[in-house]
Amino acid sequence: MNKTDFEIKELTLKNYILALIVFILFAIAVLVILIALPYLFFLLLKILFLGIEFTILFVVVFWIVIVILLWILKLTNLM
Repeated sequence: MNKTDFEIKELTLKNYILALIVFILFAIAVLVILIALPYLFFLLLKILFLGIEFTILFVVVFWIVIVILLWILKLTNLM
């Protein structure tokens, strides 16, 4: 048998369902990280500023600041 000859398996409904489950679990993991990182930062800030509240605005502002900082680092060639 030649090295370039390999068997191609037919994709079944089971394969597609398994891929969908993996995709959904990956999406959940990404969403958890998107919320957990700002929450960790919030808990650290809560020590200094007692009146701060964890809202959706806090999460959005957190990620905007992170993207801006990464963009600035990229522009200054530090990354």
